[in-house]
Amino acid sequence: MPMFKRMSHLSANKYLVAVSNVFLMALPLVLISTFCELVALICDYFNFSDFGKTVHYVGETTGIMIPIVVNFYLATYLSAVKRIPKGTAIATSLTVFFIVSYQWNLISPLIPLPVSFPVSLFTAYISCEIIAKLKNIRIFRVKANHSFIDISMSMLAGSIVTISMALSISFMLRKIFEQLSVMVSWSFIPRLDPTSFLDGLIYEVLRGLFWSIGINGHNILQMYKSELYDITIINITEWHNFGVDLNILSTNFYDFFTGIGGSGNMLSLAICMIFFAKSKGYKMLAKSALVLCLFNVNEPILYGIPIIFNPIMIIPFLLVPAVSFVVAYSAIYIGIVPPLSEIHSWLMPPFISGYLATGGAISGALLQLLLVVIGITIYLPFFKLMDKRSLGIGVSDIFSNRLFTSDEIEVKTRLTSFIPSLHINLSAQQQIEKLQAEGEFILYYQPQVDIKNNKISGYEALIRFRNHQGNILPPTFISAFNQLGLMPELDLWVLDKAIKAAEKFIVINPDFKVSINISPDTLLSKNFVRIVKDRITDSSLSFRHIELEFTEELLILDEVKVTQVMFELHALGISVALDDFGTGYSSLAYLSRFEFDKVKIDRSLVLNLDCQRGKELFQIAVQLGKITQADIVVEGVEQQSELDFIASLGVRYIQGFYFYQPMSEDDLLHGGLLTQQSHEVVDY
Repeated sequence: MPMFKRMSHLSANKYLVAVSNVFLMALPLVLISTFCELVALICDYFNFSDFGKTVHYVGETTGIMIPIVVNFYLATYLSAVKRIPKGTAIATSLTVFFIVSYQWNLISPLIPLPVSFPVSLFTAYISCEIIAKLKNIRIFRVKANHSFIDISMSMLAGSIVTISMALSISFMLRKIFEQLSVMVSWSFIPRLDPTSFLDGLIYEVLRGLFWSIGINGHNILQMYKSELYDITIINITEWHNFGVDLNILSTNFYDFFTGIGGSGNMLSLAICMIFFAKSKGYKMLAKSALVLCLFNVNEPILYGIPIIFNPIMIIPFLLVPAVSFVVAYSAIYIGIVPPLSEIHSWLMPPFISGYLATGGAISGALLQLLLVVIGITIYLPFFKLMDKRSLGIGVSDIFSNRLFTSDEIEVKTRLTSFIPSLHINLSAQQQIEKLQAEGEFILYYQPQVDIKNNKISGYEALIRFRNHQGNILPPTFISAFNQLGLMPELDLWVLDKAIKAAEKFIVINPDFKVSINISPDTLLSKNFVRIVKDRITDSSLSFRHIELEFTEELLILDEVKVTQVMFELHALGISVALDDFGTGYSSLAYLSRFEFDKVKIDRSLVLNLDCQRGKELFQIAVQLGKITQADIVVEGVEQQSELDFIASLGVRYIQGFYFYQPMSEDDLLHGGLLTQQSHEVVDY
């Protein structure tokens, strides 16, 4: 658990999340560059060399642009965080990035553009940090009453000072580095040897660690891979010409043995998800990403799980390639598999690449197959744990008795956030698990009173929690269910329980009606109306016994879908109520578009009835509700003065503590409130 908490805090760090997000935003360029490389590879195979060279050049050029885009995105983000002018931050950051890259000769030989990802990130951060500090100095401070020329001059002055300071620091560091290079031997400083087993293993772990926080480890450690590529070219040439031994570690060793499907051997994880995932969301993600994994492109599945900041999946993500490294190195070292004697594109699919790169040895392909199986074996227990805990995708089987699960409804899986706030998900998960261990969820019912004839007209079903000591707790846990995407299962559980209770209630009172709250995720799920219809049809209730309550939030999400659902519910004879009327900004517009049977005025408007303005606003809300010819219900009435004013406006239905608090099923059955005679209430 300490590791979980540390990773949770990391996942909430705005700067680390910013770095992950900017790389994610640059993902389209990565995929375009990869696609171009793949097309070029196919063109070369079919002897379309001219077109292949053009596409290859486009791919390389696109790849070179990625550090610039990352710098741009990070400067944009930091300008918002530090509240500095966006234009100044972006222009300054890019200028510093270009000049520093030229100072240190970090320029692409293909196109004279900067290519260093660390410098891209560092210059963006330093530039924005300096601009933010200068903002506190009077001469650089921009005020609203300044003229456009004054504002422009202040921004320009701040930009010039920032560029000067950043370049001065870079210049001094460069001079110090050059002097030390002359005066000191750097042989004592550890440096990764591209042909060393230990250093190669360190490189593989470092690459995974960078990926675990959303940074392309290959790009950050590009110097190592570039050096290894040059060594591999020379080694293969000398092997052909002079018969020297081939190195075990080559540029394709990592591509074909420790990066099968992309860094972390993502092909193993994709297969693991397809065959063992219980979540439909995971299966869908794996199937869509499998084709890309076959060409060693791992970004969609890497961010889509996600691996990033995920304390469960980071462990196998680091372990699988490390084990694969040791197994592949050992297989080549003892002679089971020949060393790689050819260089091929990293996009070449697994098994084909192992066969060709080893000079046509079947053992090379079999070694890759073995590594995929090993990867599946390692990933599987961790993935099952994540699948169960549902950290950011799908719906988890939280309770052993499947308390809130339903196989009949297609729940909207959480694929919307590639980099979720993991600490929030973990907190929600722990809250629900704690509740399940300390008690049970139950339904309470609050009567709605018809003050015209002094009778109870219906009951609203309300979910509550009862601990082992018998204490009843309010539904503060609903936000946790919503965070984990479990509201549809919670709503259907409430629906099932309410229907079973209502079957007992109608025996005593055939006119009984129960109102049930429905969340947006539930109503917008596939087959919602059919499921409600089947539940009621299989019971002894008729459709008129059920009323569903929707909030304005739902209406905003999908007006067309909600209209269709309401039409189908009305066709069945199920009533529909607008809940929390008066709390949103668009209630009036929605009253004119939807046919509600009942409008429930929220308690927040009742709380303001002690002042004239509050009374006038409440009166307007009642008038708006009456225009729709729907029944008006006022919630949260607790005092005689509130009831007197509401009654004077012609409102007929009241729900609140003034008459009844929410009560249990047993209280309704044995307290006499369901009988016709007991409907009499105290006259206000």
